[in-house]
Amino acid sequence: MQVEELEEVGRHIQQERARAGLNQRDLAEHAGLSQPTLHRIEQGARAALSVTELDRIARALDVPVRYLLQGNPVADRVRVAPRTAREATQEDLDEARRMVVDLLALDDRLTESAAPHRTSTPPRDSGRSAPVTDAEGQGRTAAAALRTRLGLGIAPLVDLPELLETATHLDAGAVSIPSTVSGISAQDPARGVAVALVNICDVPERQRFSYAHELGHVVLDDGVAVDHLRGGRSPQEIRCDAFARHFLAPLEGVRQEWQRTATTCAPTADDGSVDPLRRLAQVARHYRVSLSVARIQCAKLGIGLPPECQNALPTNREAAWRFGWGPEYEAEVKAAQQISPPRRILERAVQAYAAGSIGLKPLARLLCMDVQDAETQLEGAGIRPPAAPEVRRIDARSMAAARRRRQNRDDEEPPQA
Repeated sequence: MQVEELEEVGRHIQQERARAGLNQRDLAEHAGLSQPTLHRIEQGARAALSVTELDRIARALDVPVRYLLQGNPVADRVRVAPRTAREATQEDLDEARRMVVDLLALDDRLTESAAPHRTSTPPRDSGRSAPVTDAEGQGRTAAAALRTRLGLGIAPLVDLPELLETATHLDAGAVSIPSTVSGISAQDPARGVAVALVNICDVPERQRFSYAHELGHVVLDDGVAVDHLRGGRSPQEIRCDAFARHFLAPLEGVRQEWQRTATTCAPTADDGSVDPLRRLAQVARHYRVSLSVARIQCAKLGIGLPPECQNALPTNREAAWRFGWGPEYEAEVKAAQQISPPRRILERAVQAYAAGSIGLKPLARLLCMDVQDAETQLEGAGIRPPAAPEVRRIDARSMAAARRRRQNRDDEEPPQA
């Protein structure tokens, strides 16, 4: 290799090491190298790099050798759209981006050894190329079109990740990412694959909204790569918020549910009327959205709400315990706090691990576990990689003696007539 090529390989090794969450000492130990040697390799300061060393490093990182030689092609071509708080740091964004790129890179590797299960690319709104001049209107139109396409009507959406994966072919999951990043979506345009990750949290309706928001980025094909907006939210983000509201809680459904609560909720006032906050909480509960989202949708319908519903609203947890569904809400909180990798990718990764096509490290990263815990869980489920083939040692003396015996026999045999 030329000096420039060695320097490039060194950069690729650094990048893959960072994605794997290893420091130089850890990688050197796993690869059977000294740390000074690995340091010189990463700096491109070695005069040469042997195939054996490169293979050791690739095995320790559990990546193809070509990633070290040519770079990770997935990382170079994906388009990423994070949903962040204003206080998000660049380190937070880099960590979230690394996780979603790792996921698409793993899916790319799995596709090489087996045909993908996906049958079509994620649905996209036909008007995605239009400028964002009416964020609310475009978000609502796209949400209504997707509900119609999926035959959802105005029904509440129950298992949102499963719906996204089976109906829209968007790989979705909940992982532990920096708290300032509520969700992040990424698209691999070369393969037509999209993935959305949301943060685990103790507010299930926030998690559901993040799922729907990230779906909006994919459906509207924003291709947004803006990490940070210090002056406010971009038109694309506002449009995806509108998409999420209308996809989760369609206006006609909110209207019908609001009307229904007038008769199904117990009267609380002397005149026999129902507490409007109780009605609003019931609408939010029906569609599993926050009270704030329910209030916005009611306002879109022209439903007049009293001051107690306009000012500081209770949290969904407070409303749940106040109005009788507290235990059910706590069960949903526990579910929202669980790591839940995208199911299709996890299934294929487990199958590849059991077949010996990938190692344990990328699967452990997908599960957000350390390697030992992941191995324990998999073995408990009876999932093990195939046994390594027995290494047979070559006895050079026996081989030489057998060769001499054959030669002697050949010498003793008379020539054929």
